[in-house]
Amino acid sequence: MSALGHVSTQVVRGVALGLQFNPYAAGLSAIIAAALSGYPEAPRSHVVWSALVVVAGWIVGDGIAVAGAATTGAIYPIAWGATALLVGYALPAWAGAQVGRRVVHGTGWLAAGAVALMLTPAVSVVADSLSRGLMRAA
Repeated sequence: MSALGHVSTQVVRGVALGLQFNPYAAGLSAIIAAALSGYPEAPRSHVVWSALVVVAGWIVGDGIAVAGAATTGAIYPIAWGATALLVGYALPAWAGAQVGRRVVHGTGWLAAGAVALMLTPAVSVVADSLSRGLMRAA
């Protein structure tokens, strides 16, 4: 196998592992992050706090495992970590915050958290199916 083929296989495997993120840690961090910045009057500083909450949730839920795999010198942990962080953690938080900012009667934070709560398991189910397909392809 060529070096490029080896790298692409490692990246595909990393993405497949990233799609199998921890839905509990992702859901909890997404709810908190979305509620922090998901209302119309949310200050800019809340976006930073939301990002920190998402990263902290990722570290607890998946980041420690990714760091352990990174010590082996393999290529796939970068794709694994980035995929899990973006798809499993950041996407539900971002979507919830976007919905919450459009609520006009004072409960945007609640709508943001509810959307993040419902979106995380939905993304998890779809991502798991994609992950299986990618593992077969790799």
